[in-house]
Amino acid sequence: MIATNRKTDSSDDVEPSGCRILIIDDAETDRVTYRRYLEASPTFECNPIEFALGEDALAWCETNSPDLILLDYLLPDTDGLQFLQDLTAQMGTLPPVVMLTGQGSEAVAVEAMKHGVRDYLVKGQLTPQRLINAVTNALKEQRLQAQIARQERQRQLVASIMLKIGHSIELAQILQAGVDGARELLDCDRMVVYKLSPDLSGTVVAESVLTQWTPALGRTIKENCFQGERSDAIAKYLNGHQLILTNIHTADLSPCYVEMLEQFQVKALLVVPILFRNVPPATAPIVWGLAIAHNCKTPRVWRPDEQNLLLEISVQMAIAIQQTELVVDLQQTLAQQQVIEQQLRDRVIEIEQTNLRLSVATNLLEKRNQELDEFACIASHDLQAPLRGIANLTDWLAKDLGDQLPAENQQQIDLIQSRILQMSTLINGLLQYARVGRQQVDAMTVNVGKIVAEVVETIDPPHEFRIKFAENLPTLRTQVLLLKQVFVNLIGNAIKYHDRPNGTVEILATERDYFWQFTVVDDGPGIAAEHHKKIFGIFQTLMVRSDNNSSGVGLAIVQKIVESQGGVVWVDSDLGRGCDFSFTWPKVI
Repeated sequence: MIATNRKTDSSDDVEPSGCRILIIDDAETDRVTYRRYLEASPTFECNPIEFALGEDALAWCETNSPDLILLDYLLPDTDGLQFLQDLTAQMGTLPPVVMLTGQGSEAVAVEAMKHGVRDYLVKGQLTPQRLINAVTNALKEQRLQAQIARQERQRQLVASIMLKIGHSIELAQILQAGVDGARELLDCDRMVVYKLSPDLSGTVVAESVLTQWTPALGRTIKENCFQGERSDAIAKYLNGHQLILTNIHTADLSPCYVEMLEQFQVKALLVVPILFRNVPPATAPIVWGLAIAHNCKTPRVWRPDEQNLLLEISVQMAIAIQQTELVVDLQQTLAQQQVIEQQLRDRVIEIEQTNLRLSVATNLLEKRNQELDEFACIASHDLQAPLRGIANLTDWLAKDLGDQLPAENQQQIDLIQSRILQMSTLINGLLQYARVGRQQVDAMTVNVGKIVAEVVETIDPPHEFRIKFAENLPTLRTQVLLLKQVFVNLIGNAIKYHDRPNGTVEILATERDYFWQFTVVDDGPGIAAEHHKKIFGIFQTLMVRSDNNSSGVGLAIVQKIVESQGGVVWVDSDLGRGCDFSFTWPKVI
């Protein structure tokens, strides 16, 4: 699709081709001779311009620049040395000068050389070949010097560009330094950096352009010869390919590509790749983008040294871009690490604050436990002792009065004794509730069926009651006394609150992942759904206290014990269909 033109500009050739040679001599015959010799030369073409007077030649040089001057030493209005001084003052830098004189003089020749004359010829000894050789050598020397000066200027510019690129830490600064320096170095109309996207489209990310030409910065180019069936075209740049077009209209380009270039007034272009090498995890080079030089005024032949210069700049840009992207990656990684470190510091502070709150809560809990211990002592001694005294007094009073006690007073004494029993039961229940989870109970290996049998034997239910055990009651290593207390309360309640003397209670077990689920099932009167949560509250009972000896703490104790083991307890019941009290218990403690 794209033709590559690598024609070399003839300006690099040191042969004097198409030169403007200024002939200054007052002798017309000599001027004719010089012109005839030069025009007859088979090695170059020239355009002689003739003047008889130095003043006229100086006037012409004000607006024109000759490639070489053939100068007669003696002129009617001045001599050759004075003319050179005047011309130097006017032009600053002299073109190559070959001086001719009628008579040879070593002193004149030396003085002429001091003024910048390249060669000194005696008219009487002049031959066509000698004149052609002098002109050729002078032009060669001049062009070599110009080439050396240009290379030195290029070297200085390249060094300046590399310095700017090397000192830049931002990608935009690196790219701008590259395009600014490259445009100045190549003396072109536009210089851009074109970054390729993963889909092989691309965007102009940096540009240096003269004001009279359309800017391309920020433009995304879809028609770039790299997409679709031409996607393999990018591969050639991996091997250092350069696209060199002296004239886009004579190259083999697609119409749409030419149309795109014409939007930016491009007449000629030079393209070199910006390659990333040794980029992990890739082992092959990667085409990051392209460095592109545009000539917009006219078509242009790109010299080999210009191609090499742009390639050198692209290499330096690629290194700087890689380093910058590495720095950006490191900065992002560092920023992420700093965020993580800050999060860790915040977490440490949060943990320290939590530990502080836990410490305060622990101290408060210890204080509350101490208060509970003190309360237990008060409850067991200071509360029970007066109750025992009241009980003893009422018992003595009843015995002393005997049959003399009126029936009404006997009922009152019975009521007092009943209330004393209820109060004692409440105090004992409260003590049991306060001690749950605070007593050191050793773990033992025991069969749950054995625990249930002991509980039933302790409760001693009516003979008509049936107590059924599941066959799969497991063997556990657990705190036996706590598990036994749970079964005492649940089985005892099932019997105590049953509405018939011949009821049935069944104990079931279901194995779960990390715990066992035990259920105590009865066929008693049941509990309405609105009371399911209430019954687990301390001192909560669904019966009138005067009608039973319940403390109302049994289920509260069950819940506290089960939850202290990491389990849960609940009831499934309704009026008229009995109760299913279930709780979970860990397999291993």
